[in-house]
Amino acid sequence: MNNSKKKVSVIIPVYNGEKTLRQCLESVLDQAYKNYEVIIVNNNSNDRTKEIIKSFKQKNIKYIFEEYISRGAARNAGIKAATGKIITMTDADCIVPKNWLQKLTAPIIYGNEVAVIGSEKDLIKNYWTRNIQKANEEFLKRTTEGRYINHIDTKNFAIKSSTIKKIMFDANLENFEDLDLYLRLKKETKIRFIPLLKVGHNHKSSFIKTILSNFNKGFWTTKIYKKYKNSGFEKKHFMFESISLKNFFSFPIWLTLQFIKKPIGESSFLLISELSWRLGIIWALI
Repeated sequence: MNNSKKKVSVIIPVYNGEKTLRQCLESVLDQAYKNYEVIIVNNNSNDRTKEIIKSFKQKNIKYIFEEYISRGAARNAGIKAATGKIITMTDADCIVPKNWLQKLTAPIIYGNEVAVIGSEKDLIKNYWTRNIQKANEEFLKRTTEGRYINHIDTKNFAIKSSTIKKIMFDANLENFEDLDLYLRLKKETKIRFIPLLKVGHNHKSSFIKTILSNFNKGFWTTKIYKKYKNSGFEKKHFMFESISLKNFFSFPIWLTLQFIKKPIGESSFLLISELSWRLGIIWALI
């Protein structure tokens, strides 16, 4: 089958994305793959997001407004409106390469894959973003098994439309909705990983943003843990390892070893990110 004959839907949720949205859309609209629609879900933004979206006049753009502020709800709104046989996703703070759709959808179109993810690269390259990128790369190595991965990252993601429309995202999750999706999807299929297919990402680029991001992630990881606590999932996915007394008690020893083994800049970043993550866990448990 000709790669360009199967229609693809690209879903981009956005909340207050005026700083990065225009570049994101320009890259998504400049694809070598031609048979696709772009569905932009404005998740009740209060900045210039709507104005920027409306400035693009291309016929393959659909605009959707989702009032309930939740990444899960925004993604679901896009999925419901999608008409493509394959649904792909990226985020409003990302820039995708020109061959992105071609390469991301190829394992589904030409192979027997159901879901595919790629990786990311740092667009800002300051102290915070470099360390975030390194931590993310180490995370991906830990979750990779051959050609497959025990993880979903919705900033660089493709899935058969028929599959995602059956399971959808949890609209109540404001963060880590992709972790929740993975826990349900892994019962049905493996996730193909293409590590060399990278989208550029504007990571959190400051001390405060890094703290808030990790606190939020720790909080919502714990909420997902509690959601599946009686199903046995908490014993099967390492994202939940830190939600235990044993982990909290061993954390000071682990952190001390990081300061011994790693450069001071990297170990200091780990201190900040891990402490804020655990504060998020505590806040979700109380």
